[in-house]
Amino acid sequence: MSTEQPSTTAWITTSPTVLDGKPRVKDTRLGVHFIATQIISGDSGVEAVADQYSLPVEAVQAAVDYYYTHPEKMKTIDRQRAALVKEAKRNPAVPTTPVELADLGNETRSVSD
Repeated sequence: MSTEQPSTTAWITTSPTVLDGKPRVKDTRLGVHFIATQIISGDSGVEAVADQYSLPVEAVQAAVDYYYTHPEKMKTIDRQRAALVKEAKRNPAVPTTPVELADLGNETRSVSD
């Protein structure tokens, strides 16, 4: 039996081939971590993020709900991002921009949330 909130199951999905399996808003490449941290940090409100990315407010709220109900997954994403940043600082050849990643094709890992 799932303990997921109905809003998260309606709006949040994972797929091993999209964002390396990280949770995301359905039908987008916008990661839960990426969306939720903008709100949690106080940089933006739910409505502002929804407008910025052309998402329903319910989808953004579902991302925040998912973020809080899956703390271990979010910590794992934080660790992955920190390791990538550290590697990019050490080695400038590490691709970090969307253009650099696109140039590598589909064989690279995702750097988005």
